Amino acid sequence: MSYELQDYPLHFGFNSFLTCRDLVRLLAGATAGLHSMIDEHFGISVVEYMAAGAIPIAHKSAGPKMDIVLEEDGQQTGFLAQNVEEYADAILKIIRMRESERVNMAAAARKRACRFSEERFYEDLKAAIRPVMGTSSS
Repeated sequence: MSYELQDYPLHFGFNSFLTCRDLVRLLAGATAGLHSMIDEHFGISVVEYMAAGAIPIAHKSAGPKMDIVLEEDGQQTGFLAQNVEEYADAILKIIRMRESERVNMAAAARKRACRFSEERFYEDLKAAIRPVMGTSSS
């Protein structure tokens, strides 16, 4: 399968050993984030993309498929792919989206990412152990 990208200016890079500040800065300017690890048990980098407003393109397996890149309020939050053609299709779909579509998908992704926040984890953990501990809801 051949893809023509000459009409779409692409800017991408590979970075390693970033400070947290640099990672936040880069993600804030990203349109999409690519994650290709097969069978990753969770996929925190996918959640980081989503929280930053970058549309995730993640491998269609394990955590990203089962827990992360799911609809939020009926809105698609990203793309799942399992081979080169599907990744390329997802990239092209994002590139060709109207800006309003990208903004809506990014907003849904941000909202979904909140499900994995530290605060949400703390609240869910408290709710889970309350019955065992025999404590009230305060």
